[in-house]
Amino acid sequence: MSTIIYPPSIPWNWMFQRPQQLLGRFSSVGHTVLYEDLGNFSTPKVSSLSPSLFLCQGYSAMDIPHPKPRILWLTVPSHINSIKNYEPDLVIYDAVDEPKEEFASWATYYPSIIEKSDLIFCSSQSIYEYFVKRHPHVYLVPNGVDYVHFSHSLSNRPMDLPSGKPIVGYSGAIAPWLDWELLKIVIQQNPKVNFVFLGALFQLYRFPLKKYQNVFYLGLKNYQELPTYLHHFDLGLIPFLQTEMTKGCNPIKLYEYYASGIRVLGTPLPELLCVPKINLESNPLLFSMRLQNLLEEKDVCQAERMAYAQANDWSERIGQILQYIFIRANTNQA
Repeated sequence: MSTIIYPPSIPWNWMFQRPQQLLGRFSSVGHTVLYEDLGNFSTPKVSSLSPSLFLCQGYSAMDIPHPKPRILWLTVPSHINSIKNYEPDLVIYDAVDEPKEEFASWATYYPSIIEKSDLIFCSSQSIYEYFVKRHPHVYLVPNGVDYVHFSHSLSNRPMDLPSGKPIVGYSGAIAPWLDWELLKIVIQQNPKVNFVFLGALFQLYRFPLKKYQNVFYLGLKNYQELPTYLHHFDLGLIPFLQTEMTKGCNPIKLYEYYASGIRVLGTPLPELLCVPKINLESNPLLFSMRLQNLLEEKDVCQAERMAYAQANDWSERIGQILQYIFIRANTNQA
């Protein structure tokens, strides 16, 4: 078994995203994972999250004895310039966002990524189409879900959830790429609906919709308790702007909503167009009408949505990734 090192990129206990999910599963199948946590730590320490998953806080993974081969797993493009610090046997770049708009600075590092990476995984079709023309070992591996985690919920209703009205909810980064103008219109047209937002502020100084009485921003929730919130949503939102950056978004929230059994209303991002039983509108008035109709209609497609989520479990993704790594590693040895 190999050791997989993840340089400081995302705090382990921030929003539980693709890196934490994939690396956690690498460790569950026997690989040693050294996750260098992001943050300032007055007392450096190494915590064991499982028998083979270690959280390095203020500690370099290279200072911890570990088996080889050593795989460097990167998601932040600038880390491609830190390869020499880790002396890896294999360099993997996991591409999860387009280098546009909010992430425009990433584009500077792409020539080095193409030159120095042994494998490139891509979370969306548009990202894949960029890299596959430029690198010999590129694979499409969309996002996924911990189906068991999200399909089951604690019975207790969270105390901070509003009551008395249907809940239309959003879970994820509270960020500039949300279509805030669309949301304002939809919220104003639906005073008999409570709109709940869960997640951390990202590139925003304040929550943009705080003035509306039927809007509740509940902040970032612990990953362990998140399913309990989603199970009390009557409808899940993916209200993204349609931009050059978001065309490469394969929203994790889609799979988490579906695993939780709830219907989804979003804007027509390319990655959502082929999702079964999803509802998509770009015009604010049509979006609002669709929302109202969904809340009034009987839900007859829950089983199909949950089956789609189950088929896209992170365990399926790990199986694909490990197969590609095995092929590449054997090619290097030949």
